[in-house]
Amino acid sequence: MRFGYLATGLCCLGLMFAEGTAGAAETDMNNETGLLCSVFVGKPTDHSVTMSVVNGEQPFEGQLCTREEGKATWACLPLSLGATSREKLKGGTKLVRVDGLKPGTQYRFEVRGKDGRPVPQGEGHFVTQRPARASFRFIAMTDAHVNPLNPERNIVLRTCADAAAALRPDFVFHMGDNIQTVASSHGGPATEEEHPSLFYLYWRQVLGKLQGEASNFVLNGNWEGENGWHPELNRKWAREARMLFAPAPDNKTYPQGGSSNEDYYAFAWGNALFVTLNATGYTVVNHEHTRGPGRGDDWTLGKEQYAWLEKTLKDSQAPWKFLFIHHAVGGNAGDDVNTRYGRGGGRAAHVGEQARIHEMMKKYGVQVFFYAHDHVFTDIEVDGIHYICNGSVGAPWKFGPEETGYEFSIPDSGFTVVDVDGDKMKIRYVRPDETNAEGKTLYTLDLSLR
Repeated sequence: MRFGYLATGLCCLGLMFAEGTAGAAETDMNNETGLLCSVFVGKPTDHSVTMSVVNGEQPFEGQLCTREEGKATWACLPLSLGATSREKLKGGTKLVRVDGLKPGTQYRFEVRGKDGRPVPQGEGHFVTQRPARASFRFIAMTDAHVNPLNPERNIVLRTCADAAAALRPDFVFHMGDNIQTVASSHGGPATEEEHPSLFYLYWRQVLGKLQGEASNFVLNGNWEGENGWHPELNRKWAREARMLFAPAPDNKTYPQGGSSNEDYYAFAWGNALFVTLNATGYTVVNHEHTRGPGRGDDWTLGKEQYAWLEKTLKDSQAPWKFLFIHHAVGGNAGDDVNTRYGRGGGRAAHVGEQARIHEMMKKYGVQVFFYAHDHVFTDIEVDGIHYICNGSVGAPWKFGPEETGYEFSIPDSGFTVVDVDGDKMKIRYVRPDETNAEGKTLYTLDLSLR
C-alpha cells in the first residue's frame, strides 16, 4: 500500500507478525487489490447485522454472501466498492446491512470477487441476537491505544484479539481508548480531518480476524477525539470515522433505543440487558490529564442520556443487567490528578453523578458495572454490585495503587470473558498463553441470581 503515514505503521505491523503466531499479516499488508482488513461485524439484531467492508486501492465488484452454519444454500447481495487511497481513506469503505436472518442462529459469510471466489480477509461468522433463556459468551477488552507512531503496541492487541477469537464469543465489547486520534497529545482532538479515519483503519488492521469472527460493540473513551470539551468540528471528524469503520447501534437498532450518534445504546441478549454509556462525550468541562480544570465529582452523562439510562433500567425485566462505560461518572483514585481524570472505578461509587447512578443500579438490580481506563484488572464490590475494570490490550501504561488507589489489581494485558448460563454467570480475566489456546485465567468470579 502507498498511504504514506499509514503505510509506515502497517509495514511495522507486517514485520512484527511475520514470524509470530498471530497470522501472516505481511501478506495482508501487500494485498493492494483485496480488502485492507477483515470485515467488521456490528449491530447484530434478531434478523440482521451491519458489516463495514474496507476495500483496497482498486475498485471492487463482487458479492457479499451469507448462509446458515451447516446449510449449503447461500444468499448473496451485490457489492460494489470504490478505492481507498491516501486522499480518500473513506472512499473504499461501505456499510452493508444483511437482513432477513433468523434469531439465535449461527451464520457464515464470504465476500466474493467476480470469479466467485472468497476474497482474503472477507470470510467469517456471527450469531444473531439470542432469545431469552439462551446461554452465551461475550468478551470485554479495552485500551488498545493503537496508532502508527507506536507499532510496538500492535503485538499486544493482535495476540489478545486472536486469543479472544479462539474462545468463540457471541460478541465483543471494545470499551474505549481503542485508538488515539492524536498520537502525541494526551487525549486531545484530531488535528486534521483524515486522522480519525486513518487511526480507525489502522486499528482495524491490527485487530485482525476477531472483528469478523464475532459481532463487535464499540464504546468511546477519552482518546477517540469526541470529548465534550473538544471543538465540535473536530468531534464531527472523529464521530463520522467511528460510525463508518466501527458501526454501533443507534437509537433505532433496538427497542431500548439510544443515541443517533451510536455512542450510547442498550440491547437484550438471552436473559440479560446490556447498557453502554458515554461520560467523556457529554462532560463539557476539560478533564485533560494534568491540564484540565475538571474535578472528580463533575463528570456527567448529560440530562438526556441520564434520563434514558433510568428509563431503560426501569423498563427492563431481564434478570441480568450489566452497564458498560469507559470510566465511572466520577473519580476517586490514588491522587488528585487521577481522581480528576476519572480513575477509581468502585472507589468512586459514591462520588458525584456516579453516586446517583449507583443508587439507580441498586434499585433496578444491576449486577456488574464494567469499565476501563485504568489499564489493570480489578473487581471491587460495592453494595453487592461488582465494579470490574477490564485490563488492557495494548496500552503500555500499567497503573499501580499510587495512581488508582486499588488494593488489588492485575497488571497483565488481557481481557474479560463472561459466560451467562441461565441463573449462573462466570467472569474470568484471561491472559493469552502460547501453550494454551484457551489462555491463562488469572481471576474468576461466579455469580448467581438471588
